[in-house]
Amino acid sequence: MASNHSRNPRLSRVRSLFKAACLIAPALIAAGCRENPVASIQLMTGESTDQQMSFLPKSSFAEYVELTTGGDELRITLANYELNCDTYTPNPEGGVLVVLTFLLPVGQHPVVGAYPWPGLPRGEKSADANFDLKSPVVMPVIRIGKRSIPLLPGGNVDIQRLNLERQGEVSGAMRLEQSGGNGQPPTRLFGSFTARVCRTTIPAGSVSQ
Repeated sequence: MASNHSRNPRLSRVRSLFKAACLIAPALIAAGCRENPVASIQLMTGESTDQQMSFLPKSSFAEYVELTTGGDELRITLANYELNCDTYTPNPEGGVLVVLTFLLPVGQHPVVGAYPWPGLPRGEKSADANFDLKSPVVMPVIRIGKRSIPLLPGGNVDIQRLNLERQGEVSGAMRLEQSGGNGQPPTRLFGSFTARVCRTTIPAGSVSQ
């Protein structure tokens, strides 16, 4: 009998996406757009209970792709350093990069509303429960310098305005927080964002929200 993993190409793609993002998240900026300053963002990394920081993104952009295999992806990238729109820029020492990937079930498109972060699959059962994508979810990836910083599951990202045409904007608020426990310190990612759309499959003249 085929395993759940082999019968679920969507789940396999999600796992591959997260693994690749953790290792090479800065590469996601390669198809970026012009910087778009946003409000200060608060981050608790979970590396220690008192380690908190805030940063003011100097660059922000959004990418939207309708996948041929089914389902859509909206990706928001925020960084505290300037990014070149046309070339790859590695995460510098002290650089903070936040990538929010919104994963949607087949037949659904991004809409205004809250997207939860249920956490990564930890086994076949929980994986299906979290990532069978019967409902949309958000997957956050954080890099500080060359380090990938995991966020515990909990909270959501709220998309408040949405225009997916090229040079349109996506704005919202991040409320990703987990109090920790069982030996794990709390993690937190709070703040608002406004990101200019630099890559999209939505034609001009489409309805915005």
